[in-house]
Parts: sequence; C-alpha cells; structure tokens
Amino acid sequence: MPTDHAILAPSASKRWMTCTPSARLEAREPQKDTAYTREGTIAHSMAEALLRGALAAQKDLRDYNGSSFLEWPAERKHVVEMGGADLLKAFTACEGENLDPDEMLDTVSEHYARLVWEDYLDALTRDPDAVLLVEARLKLDEYIPDGFGSSDAIIIHGRTLCVYDLKYGKGVKVSAVGNTQMQCYALGALLGPAELYDIQEVSMVIIQPRLQWVSNNIIPASFLLDWAKDVLRPAAVAAYLGDGEFVPGDHCRFCAIAPRCKALALQASILQEIDRSPDLLSNEQIGELLKKVANLKSWIAGLEAYALELALAGNPVPGFKVVEGRSNRTIPDQKAAIEALDKAGFGEDSYLRPRELKTISDLEKLLTKKGFATILGKYVVKPQGKATLVEDSDPRPAMNSTSAAKEDFKDINL
Repeated sequence: MPTDHAILAPSASKRWMTCTPSARLEAREPQKDTAYTREGTIAHSMAEALLRGALAAQKDLRDYNGSSFLEWPAERKHVVEMGGADLLKAFTACEGENLDPDEMLDTVSEHYARLVWEDYLDALTRDPDAVLLVEARLKLDEYIPDGFGSSDAIIIHGRTLCVYDLKYGKGVKVSAVGNTQMQCYALGALLGPAELYDIQEVSMVIIQPRLQWVSNNIIPASFLLDWAKDVLRPAAVAAYLGDGEFVPGDHCRFCAIAPRCKALALQASILQEIDRSPDLLSNEQIGELLKKVANLKSWIAGLEAYALELALAGNPVPGFKVVEGRSNRTIPDQKAAIEALDKAGFGEDSYLRPRELKTISDLEKLLTKKGFATILGKYVVKPQGKATLVEDSDPRPAMNSTSAAKEDFKDINL
C-alpha cells in the first residue's frame, strides 16, 4: 500500500479546507509514527492481500454464471492461502508490534474484506464487466495542487462508482455523509479509474470493522463535480498557498501544530468573554461554553504532551521541570512468587484470585458468534449505557426517560 503523503492529503481535507493556513505549517513537521498508525498500516496491508488474493483466485471474471464464483472462504486455512505471501508478511509485522495476527485477520477478513467482496459479486450480477480495484492510486491535481491519494477499494459497475475506506481504529464511528475525505477519494476515482465510464451515481462507504460499523452515502456524480469546482478547489488553492485565517474547531484534534496554535490559545480565553454580572450562567451560556471547551480539552492535553516532549529533548519550557511520576509496584516473575508463597506454607486460596469467565469477545472467538449466541446468548445481559451529554449533531437518539439519568448521577452532589 502507498505510504507517501501529499501536502493536502484527502485524510486531512476537513482540516485544511476549514483552516487553510494550517496545511503549510503542518508540512514542516516530521511525520510521527505511532503504535496506532503502524497497527492501521498492517491492517490495510492485510486487507489488500486478502482482496488481491480473492481476485487472483478467479480464473476468468467474465464467465460468471451465478454459481461458479469463489465464495468467501469459511475456513481459516483457506483465507490464509488466499492472502498468500503478502498476508504472511502482515502476520510477521503484527508479531513485531506485539499484536494478535489471528484477531486482526478475523476482524479484517469478516468485517471488511468479505463485505467488499460480496458487494463486488453483487455488482457482477448486474454488470458482467464490473471491476474491483484494490489500493488504486488517485490523481487529484486537477482540483488540489500536487494532490494525490489512494483508495482502499473501488468497484465500478454500470453507471455506478463505489469507493471504500477501511478505518481500523476503534475510537468513534465516522459518517460518510458530507465526509470530505471520502468525496476526495470519489473525485479521484471519477477522474481516474472511472473516467471512461458514464458514471451517474457515486457511493462512498466507510467500514470500521472493530466497531462493526458501516456508513454509506450516495450522491449524484454531477453534485460531486460541482462541489469539487465550487468548494474544494478554492479551499485547496488557499491551503496550498498558506492563505486564509486560522479557524479552531474539532478538526484540530489530529493537527500536528495544534499545541502551538495561537488561534486555539486565544480560544482558551473564552471565560473573559462572560459578563461580570453577579447572576449565574444561563442554560444558553452553558451550551455555548460546552461547545467551546470540547476543543480546549484536547488542546490542553496536546500542549502538555508537547511541552514534556520538548523538556525530554533538552529544551525545557521556562518555569517547568521534569520529575518522576507515580508508579505502581509489580511482581514480574509471578511463578517464582507463587513458589515462594507455597514454600512458606500459604494455601492457594489465600494468595490466588478465583478463576473468572473470559470476556465476551474472547468467548466469541472460541465459540464463533453463532455458537456464542446458541450456547450463551440467553445468559447475556446488556445494561443501559451511562447517561452522556453530547451535542445535538450526535447521531445517537436522545434518552426518553430522565429517571435513568437521575440514577446515574444520584451520588453526585451539585
């Protein structure tokens, strides 16, 4: 899979389209490689190997008769064989990162690659000339200066273009509706691999296998081209030149320069905007403050992390120093400790915890989801989630009963 980065990367499009001067400043920062980015890269490599292997297993894609096509392998052995040498490389990379390759394979295979493959087979029933492209390189320089990217998977059939994006993280669910990253990918596919097709409809699909979440947005190709001309191109040109104003918001979360951003620092002074009258905050004022402090929480954490990074590198921030934090005692060699306690005459019940049932996730791996539902389904209880305050734009439905919320907060004195 491609690993180079564009100055105006589609994955950061929401940020540089909203806060246009940030892109040039971010480009000066070194690319940080974290455990999360490495995990995502391995998962994408695994997904690519599986889909390419499935394509290679087809002798003649044009002889589809409704029954001769390879079904997605049900057995682990066949899935591994289909992925071939590239899948084994991903397994080795997993072990190097202390990740569970079997868990990743199950997740990527069942909740991403299988879904794309089934969509492809369905497309073939509608159009025998349907094509599936894996990790296709996309050129975007017609609308984004020096712009490029790659799409995890693309299916073209009839007058429909389908673009897929695998997100392996397990943080928050991402919607494909109004998603500028997906629209950039779709635009690149429309101008590149699908340019010789009479595409009328564009489908953009985000798949988050660890959340078992799929979001799809279907728009007319004409709408996408109008958006590219009227919205994307002007913002991209301004971002490429470093023009415009800094605009703080939720898009700052993954910005490399956020800890030093003056626009975010200025937003930290929002309390000064509140009038000094002796009365209390109104509900409206509380709502406005909540929206603003949400961004400041992550900014403050980033500021502290950046300052610590500077200090550890020998560039301390005046007025601060690095000290040793709190740590907890551990017994690394538990086997030796158990032997010592046993030799001292203590019974196992006095120093060993009682056996516990494994987690539901582990039991599902052991039994498969179907087996788990059959054997243990009737014993599973899913309690109501804790009441959480979110903005109105959150897709989750509002709680209908206030009694549950009162129960959650009954021990809090306000």
